[in-house]
Amino acid sequence: MSDLHRVDLNLLQLMLILLEERSVTAAAVRLHLSQSAVSKQLTKLRTQLGSRFNDPLFVRAGAGLMPTPLAQSLETDLRTWLQLGCRLIAPPTFTPERDPAHFRVALAETAFHSIIPLLPPLAQLAPGLKLNMVPQPQDQFEQLKRGQLDLLILPRDLDPRVNAPWHADHLPTEIPNRELFRAHHICLLRRDHPALKAQWDLAAMLALQQIHIWVEGAEFWLMDTVLASMGHRRQPGAKVPDFHSAALMAQHSDMMFVCDGRFGARLQERFELASLPLPFELASISYRMLWPRLRQRDPAHRWLRAFLIKQCRRLP
Repeated sequence: MSDLHRVDLNLLQLMLILLEERSVTAAAVRLHLSQSAVSKQLTKLRTQLGSRFNDPLFVRAGAGLMPTPLAQSLETDLRTWLQLGCRLIAPPTFTPERDPAHFRVALAETAFHSIIPLLPPLAQLAPGLKLNMVPQPQDQFEQLKRGQLDLLILPRDLDPRVNAPWHADHLPTEIPNRELFRAHHICLLRRDHPALKAQWDLAAMLALQQIHIWVEGAEFWLMDTVLASMGHRRQPGAKVPDFHSAALMAQHSDMMFVCDGRFGARLQERFELASLPLPFELASISYRMLWPRLRQRDPAHRWLRAFLIKQCRRLP
């Protein structure tokens, strides 16, 4: 404690942002400062903290910065310490009209079209509340536990036949979560596809080549499990990394793919696609909001969660 007064605590916040962004430019945007001001603060950080360990903390890597092994080892403790400090000095309530708050949020690709339209009314109600939207990381649950993510929104199946970990009941019990909305499955294919004029049933679907989409590192979903239990298998056509790639491929081929109906409706607006119902029974998809237990009682975070829950109830 005797050395704490020798370190500018604002520099610790900068260090955390640089660990997240790995770029002076991106850090400057988040802090609403010039790049030169952030560079000067980085120099101070190295002087006040890095010199104690004889470590530069960050080194140049192309156009960005790469944290040293020491800086990376300090990230979890630094994040926890800053979050606890914020809780100590945070007001007992959050006034959205005037209080600032910043959160890192990750969304599954299929959740974007439902959540992003909520941002304009959010900005009107809470102009100081900023959401830093980041890609859905592979270690998403670990990042939530460590507080590296403030909010995660992803789909999980409700069908009892689904394998772990894709069922909503298989989410980590130590991470709080809440359902925002549900969606059903549909089949998407090009607007002038011959299948649209023919009898549509399971046999017709299985006769078409399927586009497989990688989701959270997995190629096969609940649908494959259920079809296998019925003695069937999808006819492989192509493998793509995301749903927008699948939509473009379906638009220009005779292949089809399956996705949730809410997101699929958006894809139909953007691409030349039509939809058909899934020709066998599958339970709905549940879109869940997850957050770190550290944020459970944070007034601004509670307000944001309540806002999202309320807005999602109004989704058609």
